[in-house]
This record gives sequence, C-alpha cells and structure tokens, in this order.
Amino acid sequence: MMPRLDGRDAEALTLHHFGISGSAIELGGERTQNFRIRTSGTTDFILKVSAPQEDIDVVMLESAALLHIERTAPAIVAPRVATALNGQESIYLGPHDGRHLRLLSYVQGTPLSMVETPSAELRRAIGRAVADLDAALRSFDHPFSHQRDLIWDIKNIGRVKTFFELIDPERRPLVEIMMRRFERLAAPHMTSLPAQTVHSDMNGQNILVAPGRNDRIVGFLDFGDLVHAPRLVDLAGVALLQIGQTGDDLQAIVDVVHAYDGATRLTPLEVRLLPELMIARCIINVAVTESLAACQPANRPYIMKNNPASWARLDWLHTLPVDALPEAINLRSEDRAP
Repeated sequence: MMPRLDGRDAEALTLHHFGISGSAIELGGERTQNFRIRTSGTTDFILKVSAPQEDIDVVMLESAALLHIERTAPAIVAPRVATALNGQESIYLGPHDGRHLRLLSYVQGTPLSMVETPSAELRRAIGRAVADLDAALRSFDHPFSHQRDLIWDIKNIGRVKTFFELIDPERRPLVEIMMRRFERLAAPHMTSLPAQTVHSDMNGQNILVAPGRNDRIVGFLDFGDLVHAPRLVDLAGVALLQIGQTGDDLQAIVDVVHAYDGATRLTPLEVRLLPELMIARCIINVAVTESLAACQPANRPYIMKNNPASWARLDWLHTLPVDALPEAINLRSEDRAP
C-alpha cells in the first residue's frame, strides 16, 4: 500500500509537474487526497491525488465534465482544469505508485453548510443554479458515466441493503421501512424518469455561497461522483439540505423546486417521485458511510460528517405524508414560471 502524501510531497509534485509554487494544506477526501496549494498570486489551486490503481476513466471523467462546463456554460462557476507542463490534464506517477495527479483551480466561497439561516432568495438561487448545472451536463454524454459502478449511484440502491447490519439495531427499522417504501413507490418507475449525467453529490460542502451574502450561489465543487442517472438526483440532494433550516421545511423545499422548475420544467412523474429520491439519498448515505467507516476507521470523522443530518432528514420524511410534498408543489402551481 502506497503511503499517503504529506504537504511537502504535494508542494514538490505541484512545482515539478505543473510549474506552480505554493504551500500545501491537506483537505478532506473519501477516496482522493486533496491539497489546497496557496500561491503568492491571485489564484490558488487544488492538487488531487487519486487512490492507488484508481481507474483512469474515473480520474478523467471529472476533468472531461469540467472542461465541458467551461466550454459550453462558462457562466457556471466550477473548478477549472490546469494543464501540466507536459501538456496533459493528468500526471501518472507510474505503475510502482499507481496514482494520478490533477490540478484544479480553487473556487472561493462559503460552503452552504456554514450558512446558518438560508434566505428564501438563497433557496431560489440554489434551485436555479442546480437547474443550470443540469442543463449544462445534459449535453455531456461520456461513455464511462454510463458504465461506472459507483456505490453512491441511486441506481445501485438495492446493493446497500447488505450494509444495514452495520447500522445501530435501534435505528435499523427506520431505514428498512423506508427502503421498502422506495421499492414499492419509486423503483418500478426509475427507468421512466429523464436521465443524464448528474453531479450526484449535492451536499452542503459542495455548494458555495457568495461571502457575506445570503442570496447568491457562487458555484459548485467536487465532481468526482459524476454518473448517468435520473436528473432528479441533484434536485433531491439540494431539497434534502432544506430540512431543518427554517420553521417551514415543506415551504423551503417548495421554494427550491419552483425555482428549478422555472428554469427546467419538471415532469409530473419527477414531482411525484421527488420525496422518494430524497429518501433514497438518505438511505444510501447512512448505509454506505457505515460501510466505509468500518473499512477506514482512521478516516471515520470525514466519512461520517453528513451521517447525523441524513438520519434527521430520513426521520422527517418518514413522518411526512406520502403525498404532502407533491401536493404542496402542485398547490402552488400558480407560482411556477410559465
């Protein structure tokens, strides 16, 4: 097993392969080591070091998507791909090492998870921004996004049942009940949902808010979980983030959904299945994080960072009547853009 890189390694590799000098600070990461490279100029960078023997298709899928966004939707703020001194987008450290290096621009902003009370304006900005990102990725049809075998992929939700035994026995009945609900109400219709390449990791750390503002999204981070899936996945992810943020969780979700719908019209099936895909995201998070933490105990704090929130959201969805969210969206249909 290759030893993890430290800050000095990251600084030396960045200078040698990309010609950029700076000080390195390690950030969190599930599979990839990430270092912020602070430079003396106006732009900082993120050095991404893949896990040893990571499939090159996994490594390059993210870069290809970021280049596509930069080319077709430059107004969307996302990391930009820096070219190495040899003209390539990634550096392979050789078969003895097995890791790949990439350098991306560092995007400044405040993570949404650090905004204590998101405003209605911010919720609407989130909905519009996710719709714009989905629209940009709609024309990104990379072969590997279809072939990728990712445990976080909602299409693979049935596989996470093998991890339920790792969950606290007192909590396990809730996830089992909600899995049966998903299998009954949503699973038969999954292939009928509009599908495309999606970000698929819309957590509060990956959405950036303008510093000092409570009404504007800066951009998005971490495209490492890209996969071809129902486009509803990303809207379900940001809808979940609204739970527990205001005194009216249902209205907060509707604000996001209506803003998304104003930019990209949702189908009736998508509206009906939105709460079911929100449930699926919670189930996958609580089950997969338990599995990963068991395998990587040293990285448990990072892996489990969103686990408590996922349980709280799953409990809220369990108490919500099945038709409550679709009805709330439709009851407010006069507010939707024509």
